[in-house]
Parts: sequence; C-alpha cells; structure tokens
Amino acid sequence: MTGQKQTPPRWHEIYPQGTPQGNDEVKFFRALARHPQYEWRSIGAISKESGLPRGTVEAIVAKYHPMGVIVQSEKNEDSYAYWERVKTKKKKDQSLVKQDQDQRVKKAKKDAADASP
Repeated sequence: MTGQKQTPPRWHEIYPQGTPQGNDEVKFFRALARHPQYEWRSIGAISKESGLPRGTVEAIVAKYHPMGVIVQSEKNEDSYAYWERVKTKKKKDQSLVKQDQDQRVKKAKKDAADASP
C-alpha cells in the first residue's frame, strides 16, 4: 500500500446504466455536475432541475456520498457537489503548528508592506 489517497470513481463509470434506477441517476448527475453556473447544489435545486422527487435525490446522495463521488459542503449541509468539480479547491489538512506559522508569516509580510513608504 502506497499510503496515497485514491480518487473516487467517476459517476458514469459506476451507475447502473440501462436501468430505471440508472436513468434517474443520469438525471441527478446532470443536474449536479453539469450546470455551468453552480458548483454546489442543494437537494431542492437538484430535485427541481432533474425532475426527480426529493426522496429519490436523497437516496442517490446516500448511495454515492460514502464513495466520495458526491461531496457535502462544509458551509451548508444541504449542498453537495460532484467531486471532480471541487477537488482542486479543497484545502490540504495542515497541523495547527503549520497553520500558526503560515498566519504569522502572512501577518509579518503585511506589516512589512504597510511599514514601507
């Protein structure tokens, strides 16, 4: 084992293609992942855009969220995104010491910039 975190599968590689459930999942992922204006979508917005009942949307979220295919927003627990749309924006975990050091360096640079004529 290399210790590297594996990326989640792409939805179109694992959904049950050619079945009624798969048809619902296609509608779901199109509403979630393909809207150019929105990165994060609420359950209600996904339901409205896909035409799926809220319960169906919640069941699909429950299926794919544990796999990492769907990511839940840290700011709004009712909002989700497709992992490929948000993967580069997710901050790496840092130790408290590293966070403190980064904040101190940032403050020192700001103070130096403010002090210069």
